[in-house]
Amino acid sequence: METKKRVELLAPAGNMEKLKTAFHFGADACFVGGSAFNLRGMSSNFKNKELKEAVDYVHSLGKKIYVTLNIFAHNTEIEYMPRFIKKLDEFGVDAVIVADLGVFQMVREHAPNMKIHVSTQANNTNWMSVKTWKDMGAKRVILAREMSLKEIKTIREKVPDVEIEVFIHGAMCMAYSGRCLLSNYFTNRDANRGICAQDCRWNYKVIAEGHEETGAHDIVENEEGTYMFNAKDLCSIEFIDKIIETGVDSLKIEGRMKSIYYNSTVVKQYKRALDNYYSGNYKYDPDWLAELKTISHRQYSNGFYLGPTSEKDQNYETGLSYSQTYRLVANVLEKVDVNKYKIQIRNKVFATETLELVRPIGDAVKFKVENFLNTKNDEYQEYVNPNTIAIIETDVEMGPMDLIRIKLPEGQSDSDMDTSEF
Repeated sequence: METKKRVELLAPAGNMEKLKTAFHFGADACFVGGSAFNLRGMSSNFKNKELKEAVDYVHSLGKKIYVTLNIFAHNTEIEYMPRFIKKLDEFGVDAVIVADLGVFQMVREHAPNMKIHVSTQANNTNWMSVKTWKDMGAKRVILAREMSLKEIKTIREKVPDVEIEVFIHGAMCMAYSGRCLLSNYFTNRDANRGICAQDCRWNYKVIAEGHEETGAHDIVENEEGTYMFNAKDLCSIEFIDKIIETGVDSLKIEGRMKSIYYNSTVVKQYKRALDNYYSGNYKYDPDWLAELKTISHRQYSNGFYLGPTSEKDQNYETGLSYSQTYRLVANVLEKVDVNKYKIQIRNKVFATETLELVRPIGDAVKFKVENFLNTKNDEYQEYVNPNTIAIIETDVEMGPMDLIRIKLPEGQSDSDMDTSEF
C-alpha cells in the first residue's frame, strides 16, 4: 500500500537567527521576506546578500525556503520588481508567494521556471478559484483563513493536482484574510503593503442605535475599554489530525515578527503532533497545548475550521491581552569544555533562578547554575544582563541553538513581539 506523503510543516522566519531556530526545532520549510514587496515591512527581513546566504543554508539541510512577494502592488513596484524576481531565481529560492495577478504574470515572464504559491491575500475560498490558479500555472494555493474543514476537503477532492496550504497557528485579523483599511485611515500605514499599525487592537466606542430589538450588540466603552475588532489567535493543535485528513500539503505557522522562543515552541509542538500522527497511533497530548501557552499569545480560538465563528472568537475585554508563563533568557552558542557552555543572554537572569533547557526533542530539563562567567570582563557574576555572552557550568547536555527559559511568577507576563526589529 502506498504511504501518503507527509504534510509539510512551514515556519515563519523574520531574520537568519529565526530561520535557523525554526529548522533546528523541526520545520520542513520556512517563508521569509526580502527587503521589499512583502507584508511584514516592519520586520528586519532579508537583504539580498542575506537571502542568498539563507537559501544556501536551507538547501544544505535539504529543506525549502519560500520568499513573499505578496503586497498589493502599485505601479511603482511593477517598475522595479522584475530585477528582484530575477535575483530570486538566480538565488534558487524554492518558490515565491504572490497575491497580485500582475505580479503572478511578472514572475511567469521573468522567471518562467520559478514555482509560484498563491498567497492567502488572494482570498481563495472555493475550488473553482483554486483550479483557475492551478490552470494558470500555480504550484500551490494558500487558502483563505475563513474556511471550514469540510470546505477544505471539498477543494482537495475537486482539485487534486495542486498543492494546498493552510494556516494552523498564529495571529488572526478581524478583516477578511487581512484586507483591512483601518491602519491606512488612522495612521497612514498600509496594512496591505506591509506596515500595519494594528489599529484593530485599539479600544473603540460604538453604539448600534435602533437595532436593540434585532439582537445586535450594543458596543459601548466601559472601564476596561471596548476592543470590538480584536481577534483571538488561532491554535489548531487540538484537532490537527482533522486538518491533516483534509488532504492539505502544507501547514503554515504565522509570526515572522515573533521571537525565537515563539518560533521554536510552536514548531516543536506541532512537529510532536505530526510525528505522533504519522506513527499510526495518533493520540492528542494536552502537553502540546500547555507548551503553546508558555509563549506570549492572545487567547486562543479554533478560527473557522470547526464551523461559523461567534463572539467567543473575538476578545472584547482587552487590547493585546498577551499572556505567557515562561520567558526566554538565553540561547546556547557552543560547548567550550567538559560541562561548560557559552550562552547568549536575551533577558536578565539570576543564578538563584531555576533554568529550563528547551531542546528539539523531549521535555524541558530543569537545572541550576552557581554563577555566570561574563566573557567581557572575565568575572563570575550572580546575574547577567541582556546582550551578555556568558559561560555556565552544568552536567545537562546542551547543543547550539538550544534555548534556556525561566518560569514567570504567577500573573506576570509580557509581549513576545521582537521589538528589536522596529
